[in-house]
Amino acid sequence: MTGLKRPSNLGTTFSQLQCHYMGLDYQETFRQICSLGLNRIRLCSYWHEIEPAENQFDFKTLDWLLEESQRHGIEVVLTVGMKAPRWPEFHFPEWLHARQDTAANRAAVDLNPAIADRALKFTEAVVNHVREAPNLKYWQIENEPFTRLDITAGRYLSYEFVRRETELVRKLAKPDQKILMTTAISLPAADLEEDDRAFQESLNMADGVGINVYTKVPAGNSFFYLQPSPPYWEKLKEWQASLADSNKEDWIAEAQAEPWEPNQLVAMAKPEYPSCTPKRTSNLVNSLTDIGYSTVMLWGCEYWYWQRKNGRNLWWWTMQQIVEA
Repeated sequence: MTGLKRPSNLGTTFSQLQCHYMGLDYQETFRQICSLGLNRIRLCSYWHEIEPAENQFDFKTLDWLLEESQRHGIEVVLTVGMKAPRWPEFHFPEWLHARQDTAANRAAVDLNPAIADRALKFTEAVVNHVREAPNLKYWQIENEPFTRLDITAGRYLSYEFVRRETELVRKLAKPDQKILMTTAISLPAADLEEDDRAFQESLNMADGVGINVYTKVPAGNSFFYLQPSPPYWEKLKEWQASLADSNKEDWIAEAQAEPWEPNQLVAMAKPEYPSCTPKRTSNLVNSLTDIGYSTVMLWGCEYWYWQRKNGRNLWWWTMQQIVEA
């Protein structure tokens, strides 16, 4: 495949939860992902998995993922907090669901002081447990904490709470570990005022900001797809320049590399979907590299491996070509 461009750092997000949704063995899948040659990987500290009962912690899955990534020499960014990649994003344990109203539709979840307090205690426990991992280089504070999406029932986190959480992690982290925040540009970039505030707040708090970039997604439950308008790409360029001027790291935290189809948690029924193809992903990586983003994290590694296990190798082969570009 000719014409491919590779950013300085290329990575992906791995979710053991997504493996569960797709019927994949997470250890087998992770070993294969690590073999691709990516140099960064984002892992998730899922609250419901790590603290299944109040004050009783189970780190065996996260410990294994950290050890395996270290064995392959891959740098890790770890999400901490109550909101982490993959549906339903707010991964509350059942014991918290039973005691607190975790719905908080269209409101900041941390307005409930009991939830905020428990979340900070959980974050503290995670940081204290894994901070000595030698390949753990970044802490991501929450995941797109300020966006208000339908997939989270409009729930989000307040700037005040995330600042408290960031200060906590900075105090506990090792001196060479950095803070990352993530945000996004709303499709089709019609109203950028709130996006700009989220970006600026993230820039002020963190050592780097990661942008989530999806270029073809369904509008609600319909088969009409939203795609970026010219202001979307202009904003991506503007933010990259702002990060560079501020001497902050510029990341694409999620570059779409799996389908996003209406009314489907994972689009697995057909071999191809219009929302994302290997060719679209290759073109997206080229575009983001041209803009100047030095780290691009491809979103969808579990899907590539699922395709491969089902005898369709184009996704996996394309990822190998991007890594080797």
